[in-house]
Amino acid sequence: MSFIAGLKNLFKKPIFAIIIILFITAWFLLLIGYAYIPAYGYNFFILQFIGVLGFFAFLLLIISFLRPIDKLSNVIILILFLLSLTIIFVFENIMKTEFFRNFFLISNQILTAGFAFKLCIDSSTKIDDYLYNKKKSRKITRPLEFVVFGIFGLLAFWYFWKFFQTMPSPIDTVSANIFRTMFFVDLILLAFVLIRLLFVQKLAAFIPLFYILTFLYILFIIIDTIAELLFPITPSYAWISFLIDLFLFLFIVGSIFDKVQYLKSKLIIFRADTIALFVIIMKLYAQLTKIIPIITGSPTPTEVIINLHLWLLGIFLICTLLFGLYAIFFHKEGKKSK
Repeated sequence: MSFIAGLKNLFKKPIFAIIIILFITAWFLLLIGYAYIPAYGYNFFILQFIGVLGFFAFLLLIISFLRPIDKLSNVIILILFLLSLTIIFVFENIMKTEFFRNFFLISNQILTAGFAFKLCIDSSTKIDDYLYNKKKSRKITRPLEFVVFGIFGLLAFWYFWKFFQTMPSPIDTVSANIFRTMFFVDLILLAFVLIRLLFVQKLAAFIPLFYILTFLYILFIIIDTIAELLFPITPSYAWISFLIDLFLFLFIVGSIFDKVQYLKSKLIIFRADTIALFVIIMKLYAQLTKIIPIITGSPTPTEVIINLHLWLLGIFLICTLLFGLYAIFFHKEGKKSK
């Protein structure tokens, strides 16, 4: 996969390798504290460590607008690290503000959803391309792929729409609306596939499989958003969420560094360094907001979770329509996309 090549490029840059390793380590230690070491002193130390790491990455983010990070001398990097140790306490109250929290939570949802949907469309088109290249059987396998996955995908969205609709909680009502809206969006995309088939005799057979993969991602995100309510004392779910989020995080940064030359040609201000550092800070803060309420015993207000659900609905609509329509009209079966 291309993101693996991007990760190899990333780890050729020592400063980024160190930051990534420290980020994953901090994330891991935070979960260890939540699941097995509920001592206040341990968790306070880990939170301070994450705060210093986050502010150090923030300082590097500012510098990246002016100069590539891997071109900085060790002396400058050391000065920035020492500066992050001394100034973090000044900005600690700012990091706790609702604006700061919502900015990174929403940014995390938008960017992660975008890359997750990209992963879904890439996976579904690769499977379809494999079937397309089997010339003797593709007239059977591809229509079968379209029908079977299409029925299964629509039934999955329908089932969870009705399932959440029966629950009395306002959060479940919003979740039901998400699945209901996505059900009709999928119907619209299926209609585009069939209309295209009538006019140009080409079947975008991968679209239903794309539905299945996006359904699994949507279900995970919804459960992850309300996990504090569903699994208040279940460390095992925190580890499942950690592994899924870790894979998506590595996929995002790997994809960014796989397209360094492309980004240089298309973006003037933002380097791959800048984008990657923003992703690291965003994911770091997003994980803190998920774990801290559980550690401190101060649950996230229900209205905040509902607002996050509404944001999810908008993101899913945009991503499904953009990725789905683009793939229907521009993906060429059996050929590798640029």
